[in-house]
Amino acid sequence: MDLTPLIYQFLVGGVIFTLGIAIPWLAGDYSWRRREDRLTVKYMLAGFIIYLAVQVIWHCYGGGVI
Repeated sequence: MDLTPLIYQFLVGGVIFTLGIAIPWLAGDYSWRRREDRLTVKYMLAGFIIYLAVQVIWHCYGGGVI
């Protein structure tokens, strides 16, 4: 089973995701002081991690590992 496409997808997606969080953060559009901003960032990270886990399981299932 080849995980290269999955790794590539999440490396590129992770870079774009990180930039999407870092650029507004550095611009001062949100901060850890506001509860809503903390929750937004936490939910975004949790969604990314859950999506990654589901994709890995799906990829392994399709490859016959599971």
